Order: sequence, then C-alpha cells, then structure tokens
Amino acid sequence: MNGLMDRVFGSEADHAVVKDYTSLLEQQAVMYQAMLAEQDAKICETQAVVRAREAVVRERETVVREREAEINALRAGRDAPGRITPPPGGDLADCIRAVLPQLEGWCSLQKALWLAELVTKMSGTRIGEIGVYGGKSLIPMALAARNRPGAMVYAIEPWSNSVAVEQATSGDNDQWWREVDLNKVKLGFISAVMDCGLAGVVKLIELPSDEARCAFQAMRGYRFDLLHIDGSHAEGQALADVKDWLPLMAPDGILVLDDIGWETVTKARDYLCAACDVIGEVSEGSGVSYGAYRTRQAPALAEKPEAWATLLSEVLA
Repeated sequence: MNGLMDRVFGSEADHAVVKDYTSLLEQQAVMYQAMLAEQDAKICETQAVVRAREAVVRERETVVREREAEINALRAGRDAPGRITPPPGGDLADCIRAVLPQLEGWCSLQKALWLAELVTKMSGTRIGEIGVYGGKSLIPMALAARNRPGAMVYAIEPWSNSVAVEQATSGDNDQWWREVDLNKVKLGFISAVMDCGLAGVVKLIELPSDEARCAFQAMRGYRFDLLHIDGSHAEGQALADVKDWLPLMAPDGILVLDDIGWETVTKARDYLCAACDVIGEVSEGSGVSYGAYRTRQAPALAEKPEAWATLLSEVLA
C-alpha cells in the first residue's frame, strides 16, 4: 500500500526535492527581480543624464543664437549708413573730434583730448578703464595708443544693470541705470571699436570691477601704466576701486579719477591725494571734473588663487 501511495503522491524524499527546487526557483525569481530593479535604476539614471545633457545642449544653442544675434547686429551696424567713420590718418585730435560725437557717454571733448595726451606722453603700454559704458573716454585713449608697439587698452565693464545699482548713489541716478539698455550700449561700443580699427588694441574684460581686479591680481607682476576709473559713483565702491586697484599700478603710473566733484567720490579723491602725487585736477563746470594722480611705490599685492588667472586667460581669449 505504501508503495502505491509513494507512486501516486511521491515519497517524502521526492517532496523534499520539489520543495528545494521550488525554493531555488523563488530565490532565482527574487534575484532576477533585484537585477531588473537595478537595471531600471540604471535606465532612470541614464535617462536623467541624457535629459541633463539635452538641457546643456539647449542652453548652448541659446547662447549660440544670442551670439549670432549679436554678430548680425554688429554686421548691421557695420553696414549701416550711420556707422562711425573716423578720418583716415591725419591728426589725432581731429580724429577724436570726428569720432567723439558718435559715441555713447558723457566724456567731454576737453577731457577726451586730455586723456589722449596723457597716453601719448606716457612711456608704458598697459592702459585700462573701469566703467567703459559706450567708450566715449576709452576710444580716444585707444586711438592715441594704437600706433604704439605692444600697447593694450583693457575695457573693464560688466554692462549689467544689476551690478550698476548694487550700491546706491541717488534715486534718479539709480533708476536710470536700472532701465538703460546696456546690451545695446555694449554692441554700440564693440561696433565703434571695429569701425575705428581698434580690435587689435582694445581687450574687453566683461566683469565687475572687483572680479576683474582679482583676475589681474592673480597675474603676478602685472601693472597698469595708466588707469582711468569711471565706474560706480557709490561712495563705498568708488573708494574700494581706488584702494584696491592702486596696488596694480606701476611705479610712476597715472591713475585718473572721474567726477571728483561728486560728494560720493570725495573719499576716493582724498585717498588718492594722500597716496599719490597730484598731477592735476580739472573742473570744466556743469559738473564735469576729473583728476590725474601719479603713483609712488606700489603696495605689495595679496596672494590670490590661481583660478583668477585662469578666469582672466579665458576672458582674454
């Protein structure tokens, strides 16, 4: 009888084998489920990477389109009848007189000629301007420097509304800087540089003053022979500009400060008068004032990360 039952239902040994086999199948099923879950996780991770890369591609496509729009705008400006056309050759002063009315900004003809004369009389080749706007003071300096071997004029300007009003000056002035189309001003400046044949002389440093200073500071031994400071007129920033950029001046270098008659620029002017030799200060009336100061031995520079030098090399590329 037991033999018959074993043949019908299987022996206990057979049951044990079936049980073990079933357990093995269940373990394999769990393992396969874990493998599938791991594969699903990898697929999700890969999809996330793909989406991130697609976002980067879209962002870069946007940048390319913006650059193409800027190039087209520059080409349109280049081909427009109203493009800046400096007289060929001739006297530097005549060239400045012809170009200046076509540039955005507030630099007077007297100051433009004065800056150009400073450039022609100096022996150095490294020139910079903080606060370029439309180039009305920088381009006269670049015109004066363009025939000097090795001369370079650095245009330090972020063309950013938010940066322009980081520190308050006055209600009306700050409101104007919030609303002005600085991208249009920048494109006009670049067009003027190209029209005047100054692309080989002018280098754009599209950074706020503090960041640009750190980048130059990381370049060991770099010194400016002439620096025109016409950036933010907020009291704190104006003072910071003269104090922080003064160590980047060459001995006997010339630092020019704009709008020394402004109350918010008084501390910056007083600092320069104490730290430098006054070459001359000019007041044209109608609120136009500026001064030139000759540096003595430049203070030692603080150490700055190499990353700033890398940043500047990328900006200058």
